[in-house]
Amino acid sequence: MNRNVIIALIAVVVIGGGYYQFSMKPAKEAAAMAQKAADDAAAAAKVAADDAAAAAKKAADDAAAAAAATAAAAADAAAATTTAMSDATAAMGDAMAMLTTAAWDSVKVNAMIAASALDDATKATLKGLVDAAGTDTAKIGEAITAIKTAMKM
Repeated sequence: MNRNVIIALIAVVVIGGGYYQFSMKPAKEAAAMAQKAADDAAAAAKVAADDAAAAAKKAADDAAAAAAATAAAAADAAAATTTAMSDATAAMGDAMAMLTTAAWDSVKVNAMIAASALDDATKATLKGLVDAAGTDTAKIGEAITAIKTAMKM
């Protein structure tokens, strides 16, 4: 072979190798690194999405539990209020039945006055009226009127 042909072949091989080494190889390495970075980012995004979903589910569960507890407390309060209202209505009915001249019992009336929320001076005044009434129907009527007025019945 000719010496010029051999030199030309060597020049082509050296130039081709240099082109590959300095142009193609870094591009392939950069593409591989970019693909790895994209894969890592996708994995991190999946982990973050899973964590966010778990946190949202826990928050929703906690909120639902709190709402259920609040509803149960409200139901208990409503039941207690209903019971208290029923008891108060029954007590009011008993008091109204006791405050008639036919059913007059000064001991029971004095006990009702003592259990009331009236101030001590009013209680003393009403107890004095009850004790003074005795069996006098007119005085019993006055005492009943005074008690009903004081207790706002």
